[in-house]
Amino acid sequence: MKVLNETQLEVAKTILESKNGRLSSLLSPEIKNLAIAWSYYSSKIEGNTYTFVETECLLKDGFTAIHKYEDAKMMKNLYNTFISELWHINKLRRKAIIDKQTLLRLHSQLMADLLPNERRGVLRDHSVAITATTYQPSSNPEFISHKFDEILAKQYDFSNPIERAIYLHCNIARLQPFSDGNKRMSRLVESLVLMNADLVPTYSCEDTDFIKYRSAIIHFYETEDYQPYADFVLEKQIRNLQKMAPKLKQDELIKRENGTSTMYDKINKNKRGEA
Repeated sequence: MKVLNETQLEVAKTILESKNGRLSSLLSPEIKNLAIAWSYYSSKIEGNTYTFVETECLLKDGFTAIHKYEDAKMMKNLYNTFISELWHINKLRRKAIIDKQTLLRLHSQLMADLLPNERRGVLRDHSVAITATTYQPSSNPEFISHKFDEILAKQYDFSNPIERAIYLHCNIARLQPFSDGNKRMSRLVESLVLMNADLVPTYSCEDTDFIKYRSAIIHFYETEDYQPYADFVLEKQIRNLQKMAPKLKQDELIKRENGTSTMYDKINKNKRGEA
């Protein structure tokens, strides 16, 4: 089974080999800013009404804007869970273990006060609906449990951490193993895998990227084709390298095949189906 095509694997290899933009290079204030930006990104995809400024005020200063209680609670749960895991990985040098026990624990934390206690940290036994797609997840509890275990077991087929992260993200989101919070969980799991590899996790504060994310994940729901979402993640990783190493010469972020194509060009060509 392949997640990344040859072009994407080449881009991923260049990202992994780069010494720049590493998670371990971040200072404490930068870690906190990353956690805020990631929480905003993950919550905004879910339709959270907080602006980025309001998110900063909430998470830095504790000032709650005039929004739904659920929006503030979602944001706080995302932030507290993410920064706790980030601290263990980045500061204590303890890699996250991506197993069933860990995921059930994290789901319980993410959904505190957002789901009834009996539905937090347990696999669902009922149907769920997804908007804007024809895809309907299984409602069979035995299938959900078996598939969940299978997804976690198959992650070890991928030695490339970027490929593993994308695999877990897409398949957990598609299975919808929990009553709610499934995409939040899948983004958190993806982030843990990337942070284990000393990579800054995928995030964005741009509205256009929220649309790209939703489009790519719905495409995966309906086709099980990883390519659009893989392109999205690789683009974010390249931009992160550029942002975290602004003094680098551009050619240090270029992987040439014929003397004319940059990594970013390759991804865009891949999207358009060009050779």
